[in-house]
Amino acid sequence: MELTLESAFSTGGMVGHFAYMLLVLSMVMRRMFLLRILVILSALVAIAYALFWLKDPIGVFWESLLVVVNVVQLAITWHQNRSARFSDEEKVFMQGHLPSLSLSERRRLLNRGMWISGEVGTELTTEGQPVNHLVYLASGQALVISGGRAVAVCEPGAFIGEMTALRGEPASATVKLNQAARYWAIEADQLRRLVKKNTDIGVALEGSFARNMRDKLVRSNKFIQDSGGVISPSPPGKPAKQDRPA
Repeated sequence: MELTLESAFSTGGMVGHFAYMLLVLSMVMRRMFLLRILVILSALVAIAYALFWLKDPIGVFWESLLVVVNVVQLAITWHQNRSARFSDEEKVFMQGHLPSLSLSERRRLLNRGMWISGEVGTELTTEGQPVNHLVYLASGQALVISGGRAVAVCEPGAFIGEMTALRGEPASATVKLNQAARYWAIEADQLRRLVKKNTDIGVALEGSFARNMRDKLVRSNKFIQDSGGVISPSPPGKPAKQDRPA
């Protein structure tokens, strides 16, 4: 096909444009599944373009290889999703906070952390100190203390250290278990590496963190109005007991 203005807007030219349009569109997808589907569609259209209009066997070969690679990756993800298994508390955690993640992505995130049984008085974060873990509180209760004054209570379903753990900043408050609790914790360094490698997990976590932060602000305001923040922190208790890897 000669490169002219007429050829650019011919039937074959439009097919070529469509193949590249699909490829560009795939690059703006934030979910890997959709990205791969669009890349496959783009490659299939490009194969037709190279085969029937350009008569280009080299283009057909490389576009076919692109299809095969992405189909294999989708098959691997499908197998990982089918083989992923979750405990009841893991299901509540994932469905409540990260429903957009695939089963394999949920398992990948959970496997980086650990489920822990914590005693009353266990400190999850210390004001002014680096946040070493992101914590999801599955049961029990935690007291938020700022400047020596109780300012809020974290209930089951809350994240603790979510903003500072991702950014590597010091904790803005001390968070201490006010009741025996079960929680999932992941090291901040592990979390940052995982988010850097897996965009889908990072996007899902950021959305969940934003919702969690809004809930915290509402609860903090209500706590201060109802109690005036006059709650004494519990005395230090036994160290947290690590039960098992997530």
